[in-house]
Amino acid sequence: MKLGKIKDIEIRLHFSTLLIVVFIGFHAVLFYCDLIPNTIPIWELFLFGIINGLIMVFSILVHEIMHSIIAQRHGLEVSHIELDIFGGSSQILDEPKTPKSEMTIVAIGPISNLLLGANLLLITFLFANLPPFVLGTCFYSGISNIGLAMFNLIPAFPIDGGRILRAFLWKKRNDFLSATRTTSKVGFFFGKFFSLFGFFQMIIFRSLNGLWFVLIGMFLVSSARKTYIWTLYQIKLSNIKIKDIIRKPERVIPFDTLIINAIKDYFTLYNRSYFPIVLEDKITGILHSDDIKRIPIKRRSRYIVGYAMKKISEFPSIYINGTGKDAMIKLIQMKKIPRIVGVKGKKEEEIIGIIEEKDLTSALKSTKILKNRYISSNILIEYFN
Repeated sequence: MKLGKIKDIEIRLHFSTLLIVVFIGFHAVLFYCDLIPNTIPIWELFLFGIINGLIMVFSILVHEIMHSIIAQRHGLEVSHIELDIFGGSSQILDEPKTPKSEMTIVAIGPISNLLLGANLLLITFLFANLPPFVLGTCFYSGISNIGLAMFNLIPAFPIDGGRILRAFLWKKRNDFLSATRTTSKVGFFFGKFFSLFGFFQMIIFRSLNGLWFVLIGMFLVSSARKTYIWTLYQIKLSNIKIKDIIRKPERVIPFDTLIINAIKDYFTLYNRSYFPIVLEDKITGILHSDDIKRIPIKRRSRYIVGYAMKKISEFPSIYINGTGKDAMIKLIQMKKIPRIVGVKGKKEEEIIGIIEEKDLTSALKSTKILKNRYISSNILIEYFN
């Protein structure tokens, strides 16, 4: 679900974020019951839990917004922020340029939570005469924010503490990939530890809190591996030139071809989901099978593909002197189907070829990095999806 934009950064909310509200709200209610010895109305307990749960979601959002804003100031492009069961993530499309910039971008997240938590706790000490409901909310949410900051400082890559460790190793070794490899192993270790600790809690103490640790552990194991591979791909693709992977379409459909003929002579015959459309030997658009479905069957015998296609100008483009990394970032940002990037030649308006996901996968295979047992050929597609 899209919540809007802040600084041109799209904010997305996954339905699983509600579980954070439930989890934090439940523990907030237990805290409130211990704080107030008298009988508390059900509605008040419910309200206390909901408010504290929502404050935590807001705190996570502030954390990620600060990451993103500082990343933008360091010249990095931020696609969106997504909140989910694991907290939140800022989809920064490029890696920091220096160890110092990474340290600055990463550190601001926990700092924002520490400041927010400290201010909430300060309210409880300066205004002790406030109603117990308000004091309880400020105290619980203040402690929760400080706890959130402390958790994020654990050196478990790819959370903030792990990225701070990477920045330190990067500066020390002057090798970004080596630093990423080491910190991803540390993150993998922490993930396994959290998972085992969670299982221990559930089995020995029969505590549902252990489930939370199991989920966090699984997330760290998966994310540490994917983030390392993502970094490896970026480095490899930055050394691959667009001119070496550009693909001129083997089959194209003339602009004035009837839809019914395009279906018979192209889509059915070659079993493909889309084809480039050409006019005077120039690629002017892309016709996808979904575009055809929008045209009533009765009109397909007199409707030409040129009026059903998506114009090539609607797709992102890149110059032929660009890199595979540039193309990958363009593809990740795409919301249209099919995901393709047009390649421009010497003339700015002329598209001389296209690049799609499989072209980048093939380029990566040619570098032989996919022979590493740690890497799956499907990982790149996972990032696109």
